[in-house]
Amino acid sequence: MLAVFFSGLGLYLTACAWDNTRLFQKLPSADPKREKWPLVSVCIPARNEEGRIRRCLESFLNQDYPRMEVLVLDDQSTDGTFKLIQSYAAKDKRFKVIRGKTLPAGWVGKPWACHQLSLKAKGGWIFFTDADTWHGPDMLKRSVQEAERRQADLITCMNRQETKTWLEYLVIPCMVYNLIAFLPARLVLRPGNPFSKFAGAGGQFLFFRRKVYDAIGGHTSVKNEIVEDLQIGNRVVRAGLKLLFLDGTDFTFCRMYHSARDVWEGFSKNFFPAFGFSAGRALAGYGFLLTATVLPYWLLFWLKPWSFLFNAALGLAFLQVLVRLNQALRYGLPVFSCFLHPVGNLLFVLIGFNSMRWYLILGKGHWKGRILKAGD
Repeated sequence: MLAVFFSGLGLYLTACAWDNTRLFQKLPSADPKREKWPLVSVCIPARNEEGRIRRCLESFLNQDYPRMEVLVLDDQSTDGTFKLIQSYAAKDKRFKVIRGKTLPAGWVGKPWACHQLSLKAKGGWIFFTDADTWHGPDMLKRSVQEAERRQADLITCMNRQETKTWLEYLVIPCMVYNLIAFLPARLVLRPGNPFSKFAGAGGQFLFFRRKVYDAIGGHTSVKNEIVEDLQIGNRVVRAGLKLLFLDGTDFTFCRMYHSARDVWEGFSKNFFPAFGFSAGRALAGYGFLLTATVLPYWLLFWLKPWSFLFNAALGLAFLQVLVRLNQALRYGLPVFSCFLHPVGNLLFVLIGFNSMRWYLILGKGHWKGRILKAGD
């Protein structure tokens, strides 16, 4: 039975990865002859980002876009974030600094910060991005052009992920792999399809048509969600609106975490909430990942060579490394990490169990000095 499962999963993995690679297209170059562009409101929430936000701000200082406003909200930082943001606003009138208000009851920090930004935004397009991202100078032109061409309501783009410390190097490529290799995006993004319940978007890159953002209730609709980006993307799809998931790895970049501890705590913050705080769904998800991405490699050391199960495990293991190598070359991920695939996924699942421990046993998670609880 296990051999049949491995064989079937290998076929599914091949088909899914191939189709997703076709679907996640790069954006065309901007039309150099175009003169009129709509106003875009860039919205950047920042809490204790003094050491990371500079590259983000510099990328908008150098953005080749004629009509934009850059709204940066200091979410009650305790470091020098506010002073740094002010220095950019002083040298470029397109930058505007907003002092974040106290977090009200019933809200999680990130949605509250984004909501406050949206109230100040004036553009027909609104772009939410994180302080740990930075963007090529043609990013806004290409995004506007593609959104208009394909009549998109929301574009979310995969970033090129920068990884330097060992846990970043092992775990972050596995995050990319598990999202792309196992979820059939063509079905996920189709309203009314059973797979659409898995629809989501990436908070590092949310390029909204403003009237659509308002129509779904904006961040007010996800005010108590810890993984608000997944939920807001899901709302767009369930409303029958058009969400595009594209490959932005040639113009948008991110370093999510800067240490092993950041990786461990940052993913622990999100994993269990992503399963709706359901122990059953989380355990099923972790069990599937262990069976699909760790067990085949472990069995190769114990099974009789060239038996049916050995061959099935070997085939699945080999296919996963090939898919990882393709992703590494296409999306700029570390190549050698591909050959540590089962190690990275084992760590990925262990972080998932730690996330359950946080919320089920300790009763709370934490991030940047704020306490997070289920149902907040």
